[in-house]
Amino acid sequence: MIHRLRFALALTLLVSSPLASAQTATVTHATALREQPDAGARSIIEMRRRASVRVLETRRDWIKVEADGMRSGWIAERDLDLSASEAFTALQATAAMPAAPALPNTQPRSLPRATNHALILPLGGASGPDAASATAIARVMGVPDANIQQPTADALATPDGPREALAHFDGRIGHGDRALLYISGLGSQTSQGGQCVESVLPPSGQAFGLDELARYATTLAQKAGRLVVLTDTGRGEGLPPAAGLTGRFVAAPCRGDAPRAMPAGHNMLVIRANRPGGNAFADSRGGLATQALLACLDGSAPLESGSGLPGGEDWRRCAQKQLDARPGKHQQLSLAGNPALAPAPTRAPGSGAGPVRPADLLQALHAQRSEDRRVVATPAGGARRLSISGPAGGYLYVLGADDSGFTLVHPVAAASLERFGGQATVALPPGRQRILALVSEAPRNFLRAGFGGNGAFATAPAHGRTLRGLPLEVIEGDNSPACTRSETRNMGMEQARRCSTAFGSAIVDVRDGR
Repeated sequence: MIHRLRFALALTLLVSSPLASAQTATVTHATALREQPDAGARSIIEMRRRASVRVLETRRDWIKVEADGMRSGWIAERDLDLSASEAFTALQATAAMPAAPALPNTQPRSLPRATNHALILPLGGASGPDAASATAIARVMGVPDANIQQPTADALATPDGPREALAHFDGRIGHGDRALLYISGLGSQTSQGGQCVESVLPPSGQAFGLDELARYATTLAQKAGRLVVLTDTGRGEGLPPAAGLTGRFVAAPCRGDAPRAMPAGHNMLVIRANRPGGNAFADSRGGLATQALLACLDGSAPLESGSGLPGGEDWRRCAQKQLDARPGKHQQLSLAGNPALAPAPTRAPGSGAGPVRPADLLQALHAQRSEDRRVVATPAGGARRLSISGPAGGYLYVLGADDSGFTLVHPVAAASLERFGGQATVALPPGRQRILALVSEAPRNFLRAGFGGNGAFATAPAHGRTLRGLPLEVIEGDNSPACTRSETRNMGMEQARRCSTAFGSAIVDVRDGR
């Protein structure tokens, strides 16, 4: 989605320019030119790979274009390369840009990547609505449809179905990939070794213990770069459901009540539909928790974040507000793992406390780091210099933030490439700043995030373009087709390194850099 947002912004900025009447794009592979922005719409003609088209209009994930012969129609955004368009070129070359126009509350910002995966396990009950909502969540998180796995209802009829699906899912994920694991259905309890283990009931009535799910999730998290786990099942009887709702818990005799917690580390976010001992509820549209989480992520509900980059706790809080607005207020979401882990690189407009502070955004970016890439940053020389150590062979970037905006302290050119040898000392600009030292496996280009020349350092104000572009550049890295359409496990070593989204970071507050 990055190309579409950049392109839309460019059109807004250049509407009075001659460029606005000559935006072009390139077809990345053979596809159909369709009458309507829908994959099921009638095909007008077949477009050949590398064909040049003129862009007329954008709508969600589709772009209206004019092809040779004056034929116009719609092509899916993923089938076009807009990076060579004149508007995009002008946008890249502009050092200082005015504030971006107001945008809807939450903006999905990344293209689907072949390294993003989702497994959806709706076990009985309102499986259709749950599956539809979970699929929508996966898409907003940048999972391509080909990587959204959902076994058939027959395959999930017994506990062996989820087990086989989880094993297959584990085989699909490569090192550093990002994954969503979703399960819903009727919760219950199973006695195992004198303990009550939380479980979910497939249609057969045989319990699938959530301790098994936790073991699979732990294994996945050991190789995934980011893992989000959503469970929409009851964990206890709690209060009876309000009118029009059904509960998602089936009581079972069980001794030794000691539910096992879902383990979660820095790269893992777990959101559950309720707290221990509480029920989850559903209506005709599926689980209430699933609906609320989707509404927050797709922009239907106000998702606020003080940092501008919503993390798991922001997401949970937004969904809880939607649940609390229903009669009864019976359901309380719970969260485990890294509360600052961003499920998707979306932008939120701030919070009730005020607009986004640049220093808070750097803190939120630091929370997305890869734990296996350790970076240490230590002020030296009276806080005028920063000593940095980290994994050799990557790329070092040092960002500063104060109330006026952001500064790219190192390298001095916003788009330069400079291999990091594992140790460096960087001079800091004067003033009080929060400093983020970042070592990425693949290079980043901060021109795309709105940075431009300003004396010795590149800078960017804290306006809409940078607040959208900076998280995208840091978290997503290279969004070219060669990276978004290639699976990690099929990449060669050099391509995997170039397309990697992994980075390590350290953050320090410098009181006085003078």
